[in-house]
Amino acid sequence: MAFFPCIYFSQFNTFFFDGSFLTWKQQGKTELEINEMIIERSRERQKYYELIIKLFSVCTMKNLRMVVENPYSTHHFLHNNFPYKPAYIDQNRRRRGDCFVKPTQFFFHNCEPTYGFTENFTKEKLTIDKLTGHTGSLCDEDRSMISPDYARNFICDNILGITQRNIDKQTNIFDFISEN
Repeated sequence: MAFFPCIYFSQFNTFFFDGSFLTWKQQGKTELEINEMIIERSRERQKYYELIIKLFSVCTMKNLRMVVENPYSTHHFLHNNFPYKPAYIDQNRRRRGDCFVKPTQFFFHNCEPTYGFTENFTKEKLTIDKLTGHTGSLCDEDRSMISPDYARNFICDNILGITQRNIDKQTNIFDFISEN
């Protein structure tokens, strides 16, 4: 699962907390207004941080297996402030079929990754500035989504331990699993 409030933990989030988020200054916000926004952002991040710890706790109590995906950087809030460590960090998602490099960490809870690898480069490497209709948002949907090829390859390689040979790269993950 993707842990939904990833923007609150990301490296970019530091721009909110040090008051240097340009949009606020461009909007003419006063120092006091910016400070209030920083406090509110801090409260929201705390709420989501507590939520992810509760999620892991429930999985521990119920012995549920879970894999959580979240963006990765060494300045990421979870990197420095989370009692769980990622089992797998993918520094370049393009190698498994995504359009973005976007380093991503995966927390495996009550289970272990199988560490397979299916290389599947896409035709075009995308960057944020190449997205059509990019709004400048921290969490544009196009950039946040994992491609179907990447999802299939990751699930087969790291969760199911299925070696993929001579597969049609357009194969739906559920069709592929049912055939194997």
